[in-house]
Amino acid sequence: MPAYDQKAYLFRIISNNDNMTFQSLGEIIEELRRNNDLSKIHTFVSPDLEMSEIADRFASIENGKAILFNENGTDFPVLMNLFGGEKRTNSLLKIHGADSYDSKTEDLFRLMEEKPKIGLGLLRKLKPVKSIFPKRKRRKGACQKIIHRNPDLGILPVLKSWPHDGGPFLTLPLVHTIDPDTGEQNTGMYRMQIFDSKTTGMHWHRHKGGAEHFRAWQKKGKRMPVTVTLGGDPILTYTASAPLPPGISEYMLAGFLKGDKVKLVKSTTNNIWIPECSDIVIEGYIDTSEPLRNEGPFGDHTGYYSLPDDYPVFHVTCITHRKDAVFPATVVGPPPKEDRFLGKATEEIFLPLIQKTMGPEILDMVLPEEGGFHNLALVKIKKDYPGQAIKIMHALWGAGQMMFSKIIMVFDENTDIRNKASVLKAISENVRPVYDIHMSKGPYDVLDHAAREFSFGGKAGIDATKKHKEELKDSGDKKSESADLNPMFSKNFGKNLHVIYSTTPFGEYGKMFTDFSTGHDKYVEGIFVITDQDTQGLSEPLLLWYILSVLDPERDFSLIRNSSPNGVLIINGARRGKKAVPGKKWPAVAVMSQEIIDKVSENWESYDIGPLIPSPSEKVAEFRRESHLD
Repeated sequence: MPAYDQKAYLFRIISNNDNMTFQSLGEIIEELRRNNDLSKIHTFVSPDLEMSEIADRFASIENGKAILFNENGTDFPVLMNLFGGEKRTNSLLKIHGADSYDSKTEDLFRLMEEKPKIGLGLLRKLKPVKSIFPKRKRRKGACQKIIHRNPDLGILPVLKSWPHDGGPFLTLPLVHTIDPDTGEQNTGMYRMQIFDSKTTGMHWHRHKGGAEHFRAWQKKGKRMPVTVTLGGDPILTYTASAPLPPGISEYMLAGFLKGDKVKLVKSTTNNIWIPECSDIVIEGYIDTSEPLRNEGPFGDHTGYYSLPDDYPVFHVTCITHRKDAVFPATVVGPPPKEDRFLGKATEEIFLPLIQKTMGPEILDMVLPEEGGFHNLALVKIKKDYPGQAIKIMHALWGAGQMMFSKIIMVFDENTDIRNKASVLKAISENVRPVYDIHMSKGPYDVLDHAAREFSFGGKAGIDATKKHKEELKDSGDKKSESADLNPMFSKNFGKNLHVIYSTTPFGEYGKMFTDFSTGHDKYVEGIFVITDQDTQGLSEPLLLWYILSVLDPERDFSLIRNSSPNGVLIINGARRGKKAVPGKKWPAVAVMSQEIIDKVSENWESYDIGPLIPSPSEKVAEFRRESHLD
């Protein structure tokens, strides 16, 4: 993504000539078919692990096609890997490059700034922003054509994704809730484990809008209405998980991206408005006085099983759907997965907002998929004064879901943060551990198992910018070069960045690096990442994912001020010897069983979906022995 100044950097909105909006997954399937971007499987495929293994293989390749499973034991075809290609995702979300400033973008910025100050009536007069407000229709919608008033979740082809999942899960549900006091609605995406034919878990985290509404209903001692939708326009699937600022609804962002109002209809049994384009609607309630129920485990986007925990129970009272409804699903786990392209979309859509609210000096931002979108953020700035990188770190930690970022690395305009070699060069040349590592603490994603405390832990900011003279420290009179210790390093990623695969207890490295400088003319300096020896077979992206996934910087960053001018940073990127969150086990990596891998490979020709794609689980097969969740 090129770097622009604030006025020239745009939302990637498809031109006004492309106003097509999708009214169902069936319409999307037809569009994918015309574009030769869909693989159909007409033989029976089980929702119990087999579908997820096939979808995982397609998500692991460049621009893997979407997959339609026509035969699965239910009346509903299953669509997977819809977002499994960057070009396809950008087209579905109406994102692309533009060459001139779009007044609609400026109006949206104005809306976000002024909404707390002005009334809704005035907002509706803003043009063309008024087109983003949803339209409520008083009649029933196509998503309510068929009604099951004695509902049974067993009619749906709900997937079990990983061998040790607690059961089948809805993985792409749009959960609609309402504030009992204000009447404002929220739409979030929270996984839902099927308990039986009429109940599910509701896995919303403490920081989410749905959980906030639950607490409000709980204070009133009342049942909480909830309506869940599946399918429809994929823009709605995206906006349900987007990091929106307070006061901006998911429907408003969807309308902005679509260039058209989102059409809403009222739920059949709840006073909740839902998108008319939905394929399937599940209505019900949560009894706020009912005890929470144990839910999980689930192979999650972290790449690990999130372990069982207690969450509210959702009771189903009604299911409606289109005549030709399609069931959407996704699989998450160790990268790469299709959610990486949704993460890239978020980078592009929300960068202008971040620039507007936190400073135009932010030129670019990358949330690598290897970091699970929370563990690592790379930020490029136009640096004009000393301390500017530190300012940006703390600004981002205070911004919405960026508060979950464990490590923020800031680079100047001379670094291409989308190029690995450029990033490594900047780290090697510009990072002095004694001066450029800035520690903090704050909220963590609830799913982060590496935290020392539940949903709370350490943060690290790394200033990888070229320093102004005011930021430089006197390195002393020591002129000798750093010692050549290459034989003890398993891998070098630059002059001062090394990874060591080790069985040696982590604490011994600090003593070793300190003692080495004593009585020697040479010294050791740089960044040393110590990780488990059994990760040596991982590719570089998977190695980065593994190291980031076990870190809590407060616990795992050790700074040594030895005789070197810049010191040593030792990072404990090993799982061995660490304790998980108090009261929890350390989770296992989500890996497919060999039985299912072999079954899918043997049946591949019968699927008639092209050349055999290897299983991504084979790349992390060394972790299968941990699949008992010890």
